Amino acid sequence: MKWLYAIFFTIIITLIACSDLAKLNKTDPETLIASNPIKHPPADFERYRQLSFKYLKKQSLPNRTEQQIALNLPFELKANSEVSYRGKFLLFHGLSDSPFVWKDMAEQIAERGFDVRVVLLPDHGSHPEQMLEANYQDWLKVAKTHYIAWGGKEEKIYLGGFSMGALLATSLALEFDNAAGLLLVSPAYESSLDHLLGWAWLYAKFRPWMFGGLITEDNPFKYNSISINSGTQYYDLTRHIKQQWGEKQLDTPVLMLLSENDSVVNVDYSHTIFKQKFTNRNKQLLWYRNLSSSEKLNAGSAVIERQSYFPDLRILNQSHMSLLISPKNSLLGEKGNLLICNGNEYPIYSACMRSPKHWYGAQHSVSPDNVAVARTTYNPDFFFVLERFEKIFLPGI
Repeated sequence: MKWLYAIFFTIIITLIACSDLAKLNKTDPETLIASNPIKHPPADFERYRQLSFKYLKKQSLPNRTEQQIALNLPFELKANSEVSYRGKFLLFHGLSDSPFVWKDMAEQIAERGFDVRVVLLPDHGSHPEQMLEANYQDWLKVAKTHYIAWGGKEEKIYLGGFSMGALLATSLALEFDNAAGLLLVSPAYESSLDHLLGWAWLYAKFRPWMFGGLITEDNPFKYNSISINSGTQYYDLTRHIKQQWGEKQLDTPVLMLLSENDSVVNVDYSHTIFKQKFTNRNKQLLWYRNLSSSEKLNAGSAVIERQSYFPDLRILNQSHMSLLISPKNSLLGEKGNLLICNGNEYPIYSACMRSPKHWYGAQHSVSPDNVAVARTTYNPDFFFVLERFEKIFLPGI
């Protein structure tokens, strides 16, 4: 009988040991990196980039080519060795976007003496269905991981973010309180749809997609289809940032870009954040709006109004995404071939896609002559943005 007890206890101990080993393997750093290098990025940035490419090849939309997959990859640019070294710039993309949105600006930042890294956030850059399970806490964790891996706890690092990415940059600046400067493009501190997003968690139980299934996934570097969960996670992130702010202020140089016609962001709220929360004297807000011929561009204050209307280019106004894109961008610039149609209702979208001619503007922009309005995808004022960048982040030059 004793031998039966011995066998029984041996089996129990073996099962416990195997269970513990399985748990250990699941939490082993290399196992986590191998399972999802975007969610669990290795410290070595080039390895992170290579593993991300392999991961995206398996997970991406089936119609994406390797060249298109590469547009979504995290990337690193070394500072121009022919100018004075200025430091490090860590950049974050927005909701449903990928690092490609920073391509033009990152190149210009590196040219001015900064090492630049642009990271890929979890569940982005591959397939919109991954956003059904996305979690804002993963985005915060990954942002923090890259910041620490690049030495952010020991040295000052410049931070930048587009749209939702601006919240991640702000979160790091608030947590570590040592950001060298902040570049915030269309910062989505609060959405223009905030009154609806608070209920998104409930909608998701009945309808997983906000726009899914209506729009062809023809954009090689971002998702067209948006899950309800995306809205929920973004909304929860804005609540998190508001708690972080509390009564705090940030005394760091900041350059902020906003379009008055932005259909995504509550621009008045972002403007208030700029005025009340950023206290450094070296701060600038570029405010893009449709100025009449009698109005003058104010170039002497913390808020500079810039023209958003370029009729010769058929641009009615600047959109949420256009502010950080160069006119020379091969996909989105003046001679680019990627058309992004406004409107999430299929009849509006399809009419825009069929139209032989277009106006360009933010979503909901009204056509002056019934010609379809597509999204403005670049900023004719891009090089003025670079001048302001130098003034804020390269003082004395």
